[in-house]
Amino acid sequence: MTRLDDTRPDAREFLKLMCGDAWPEWRAAFTTDGTDGPTGIAPVCPDPDHERGDGDLWACCPEPSVEAESNALAEYLVELLNADRPGGAA
Repeated sequence: MTRLDDTRPDAREFLKLMCGDAWPEWRAAFTTDGTDGPTGIAPVCPDPDHERGDGDLWACCPEPSVEAESNALAEYLVELLNADRPGGAA
Protein backbone atom coordinates (compact mmCIF):
# COMPACT_ATOMS: atom_id res chain seq x y z
CA MET A 1 0.00 0.00 0.00
CA THR A 2 1.28 3.47 -0.87
CA ARG A 3 1.15 6.62 1.24
CA LEU A 4 -1.55 7.86 -1.14
CA ASP A 5 -3.63 4.76 -0.39
CA ASP A 6 -3.07 5.35 3.33
CA THR A 7 -4.37 8.94 3.17
CA ARG A 8 -7.53 8.28 1.14
CA PRO A 9 -9.80 6.91 3.91
CA ASP A 10 -9.40 9.94 6.18
CA ALA A 11 -9.74 12.36 3.26
CA ARG A 12 -12.87 10.58 2.02
CA GLU A 13 -14.40 10.66 5.51
CA PHE A 14 -13.69 14.41 5.74
CA LEU A 15 -15.17 15.07 2.30
CA LYS A 16 -18.28 13.04 3.12
CA LEU A 17 -18.75 15.21 6.23
CA MET A 18 -18.07 18.51 4.43
CA CYS A 19 -19.95 18.06 1.17
CA GLY A 20 -21.93 14.85 1.52
CA ASP A 21 -19.87 13.00 -1.08
CA ALA A 22 -16.71 11.03 -0.38
CA TRP A 23 -15.73 11.26 -4.07
CA PRO A 24 -16.89 14.72 -5.26
CA GLU A 25 -16.19 16.00 -8.73
CA TRP A 26 -13.88 19.03 -8.50
CA ARG A 27 -13.72 22.31 -10.41
CA ALA A 28 -11.49 25.37 -10.48
CA ALA A 29 -13.03 28.12 -8.36
CA PHE A 30 -12.58 31.80 -7.56
CA THR A 31 -11.51 31.56 -3.92
CA THR A 32 -9.83 34.98 -3.89
CA ASP A 33 -11.53 38.20 -5.04
CA GLY A 34 -9.99 40.13 -7.90
CA THR A 35 -8.03 37.35 -9.58
CA ASP A 36 -7.99 37.06 -13.37
CA GLY A 37 -8.73 33.34 -13.20
CA PRO A 38 -9.85 30.81 -10.63
CA THR A 39 -6.97 30.20 -8.23
CA GLY A 40 -8.65 27.62 -6.02
CA ILE A 41 -10.64 24.42 -6.16
CA ALA A 42 -14.06 23.35 -4.89
CA PRO A 43 -16.51 20.51 -5.45
CA VAL A 44 -18.90 20.94 -8.37
CA CYS A 45 -22.13 22.51 -7.10
CA PRO A 46 -25.15 20.17 -7.34
CA ASP A 47 -27.59 23.09 -7.71
CA PRO A 48 -29.33 22.64 -11.09
CA ASP A 49 -29.12 26.41 -11.70
CA HIS A 50 -25.30 26.27 -11.57
CA GLU A 51 -23.29 25.52 -14.67
CA ARG A 52 -20.64 22.82 -14.06
CA GLY A 53 -17.83 25.07 -15.24
CA ASP A 54 -18.93 28.13 -13.23
CA GLY A 55 -15.97 29.08 -11.06
CA ASP A 56 -17.95 31.30 -8.71
CA LEU A 57 -18.72 30.21 -5.15
CA TRP A 58 -22.21 30.74 -3.75
CA ALA A 59 -23.98 29.80 -0.52
CA CYS A 60 -25.35 26.65 -2.22
CA CYS A 61 -21.87 25.39 -3.16
CA PRO A 62 -20.48 22.53 -1.10
CA GLU A 63 -17.33 22.93 0.95
CA PRO A 64 -14.41 22.71 1.08
CA SER A 65 -12.95 25.35 -1.16
CA VAL A 66 -9.16 25.40 -1.19
CA GLU A 67 -6.96 28.28 -2.33
CA ALA A 68 -4.07 27.12 -4.54
CA GLU A 69 -2.72 30.65 -5.30
CA SER A 70 -2.36 29.82 -9.00
CA ASN A 71 -4.73 29.15 -11.85
CA ALA A 72 -2.32 26.57 -13.29
CA LEU A 73 -2.00 24.76 -9.96
CA ALA A 74 -5.78 24.86 -9.42
CA GLU A 75 -6.38 23.27 -12.83
CA TYR A 76 -3.74 20.62 -12.09
CA LEU A 77 -5.27 19.76 -8.71
CA VAL A 78 -8.74 19.49 -10.29
CA GLU A 79 -7.39 17.02 -12.85
CA LEU A 80 -5.58 14.97 -10.18
CA LEU A 81 -8.57 14.81 -7.83
CA ASN A 82 -11.04 13.99 -10.59
CA ALA A 83 -8.74 11.26 -11.95
CA ASP A 84 -8.67 9.73 -8.43
CA ARG A 85 -12.47 9.34 -8.39
CA PRO A 86 -13.94 5.89 -9.08
CA GLY A 87 -14.12 5.64 -12.84
CA GLY A 88 -11.56 8.41 -13.32
CA ALA A 89 -12.10 11.94 -14.58
CA ALA A 90 -15.61 13.09 -15.41
